[in-house]
Amino acid sequence: MRLKRYMSILVVGLFLLVISGCSPKIRNVQPSIVIEGYDEPMIGFATIGDGTTGGAKGEVVVVKDYKEFFNAVYHSDDTPRIVLVDGTITYTISYYLEDSKYMNTINIASNKTIIGLGNGATIDGISLRIGRQGDPESNIIIRNITFDNAPDDNISIWWGSHHIWIDHCTFRRAVDSNVDITRQGNYVTLSWNIFEKFAGEGSKGVSIVGGSDTLPEDADYLRVTYHHNWFNGTAGRNPRMRYGIVHIFNNYYTDVQLGPNGTCAVRALVEHNYFERVLTPTQISTPPGFIVLSKEDPENGDTNVYVDSGTPTRNLPTYDQLTDGVNYDFRDRANEWLNISNWIPYSYTPDLAASVPQIVQEKAGAGKIIVNYSK
Repeated sequence: MRLKRYMSILVVGLFLLVISGCSPKIRNVQPSIVIEGYDEPMIGFATIGDGTTGGAKGEVVVVKDYKEFFNAVYHSDDTPRIVLVDGTITYTISYYLEDSKYMNTINIASNKTIIGLGNGATIDGISLRIGRQGDPESNIIIRNITFDNAPDDNISIWWGSHHIWIDHCTFRRAVDSNVDITRQGNYVTLSWNIFEKFAGEGSKGVSIVGGSDTLPEDADYLRVTYHHNWFNGTAGRNPRMRYGIVHIFNNYYTDVQLGPNGTCAVRALVEHNYFERVLTPTQISTPPGFIVLSKEDPENGDTNVYVDSGTPTRNLPTYDQLTDGVNYDFRDRANEWLNISNWIPYSYTPDLAASVPQIVQEKAGAGKIIVNYSK
């Protein structure tokens, strides 16, 4: 009887606390994502305008297999979401046999952050596509992932998709390219990635900016930054560039035949990079693109370092070169092309080219940031 009386008093007391607005304090524990290691800030074209925030302030989802990953990122759901990849996401034909929507190419939705837990995760046998014809995507961050065995490109950014940041990833085998930006893709930054020597047959190279000589309308798009990446023994397309504005700085090139290649009136600033055992550091193809090796002294300056490498090629824009006589004629917009100081609209502070090998080898690639998550 005494115990029942005490319990009754306790219940009444709690009731009075609640109705009086003095309810007992309940600790609200929020999920926490902490990134350690070489967590460098975003810079480059992905910061233009409202910037690139990915799934910030959205729900956090941990995925461990293909179906969980597919359902978290698929293009029909633009809900902001942070997708933490735990381990290896592998594709097999069994998923397609279960449901034909489960393919080895996944269309990624807007407002997503895809990031590998711990010291990184792997996406194996899957191509990620950002954008479809008539359906661009935007505001996507991909970090701390190793990509391997892609059936096409590892990542395709196209059909007007924009504001994409790809950071601290490692790219291995792909049937085609690692990261292609075509069909008016725009405002993209690739930073602190490693592009490894391809082991698979049929691979063509690392990256294309602009997919065809016959798409001059791309000239108002294709704004791409490559910085602090390691192109290590890769095939071509390091990158191959058409029409857009491309900023390539503080990258480390080792044991490649050809570095950045410009055609179709692309405007490329290639500065403060380190080329080691590179046969052709830069190249101009026909119809000519424009490659400048120093922002401060476009005509004569060269801020890059070349070790056991060939001679780079530069090409300053001229009025007569702004048309190929077939596909494009930009002579009525000569001020845009000829004013080199306006090519790059954001602030940045490059490292000295001589220090690039040490910095990039130390900090680039998956596993160089450590992602911890607690619920």
